[in-house]
Amino acid sequence: MNIIIRGADSPFGIKPKFAVVFGFCLLGLILLIDVVSPFNYRFVLLYLFPAAIIALNAKSLKVVVLALIVSTLFENYFLFREGNFEFGFTPVDTLNFSIRFLATLLIIWLARSLRRSQLRVNQMANTDSLTGLWNRRRARMVIEQAIARLEGRGEIFSVALIDVNNFKKINDLRGHLVGDQVLTKIAHELLKFASDSATFYRLGGDEFLVIALNLSEEQMKKLSEEIVSKVNQAMQEFGYSVSLSIGSATYNQPPKSVSDILHQVDLAMYRHKAQPKSVEL
Repeated sequence: MNIIIRGADSPFGIKPKFAVVFGFCLLGLILLIDVVSPFNYRFVLLYLFPAAIIALNAKSLKVVVLALIVSTLFENYFLFREGNFEFGFTPVDTLNFSIRFLATLLIIWLARSLRRSQLRVNQMANTDSLTGLWNRRRARMVIEQAIARLEGRGEIFSVALIDVNNFKKINDLRGHLVGDQVLTKIAHELLKFASDSATFYRLGGDEFLVIALNLSEEQMKKLSEEIVSKVNQAMQEFGYSVSLSIGSATYNQPPKSVSDILHQVDLAMYRHKAQPKSVEL
């Protein structure tokens, strides 16, 4: 299962839109310096750096193409300004234009290749290889971001911990291959509840986490009940004698730490687990 991860389009830890806007502004700044500079030397090579910044961070290929066009035009500004194009470029002009264009194209291609590689590295570092869900490392990062938004803008958030009941018996009686199939099926069912607000993570073993932004306590409880009901039903239909226990907590005041949150939802989950279950092997 290969899940497209929200946020994976920021491979270098900065906001892509900010980086792209900065790149275009830098192109304009270099051109301005180039125009007003009293020196005969031109800053042709400097245009490659903002072009690379844009190519590294832009999500859209159209933006990258625009950066290539703008960079090429700016690099050859003085060639156009001198007016040689009115009578056709001289061989030297044509050679200079071609070299600048190809150099810019090469830098942009290398930047895009680096971007793709970094995105793959980020995805591998932040996803669970079995289910394709976000992993524990990413969960902690997202919770830290949610805490920061709560402190800065008062945006509430909820967290829920999910545990699979009878999973050990599945592993012991039917083997780890079937156990892996159970976890993958559960992840698939959980993703049916994914939205811009709610994202799902595998913490490890048979534990999953839900992080829900801007959901009230009542909304989170309703979502948790729906998850348990639908996934339990699906597991029975698949022939897996497991069920879910879930515990949640909603935060409208900043908690002490991520560890404190995980501890609270863990206790809430065990309270739910202690309730009688009807699923038997």
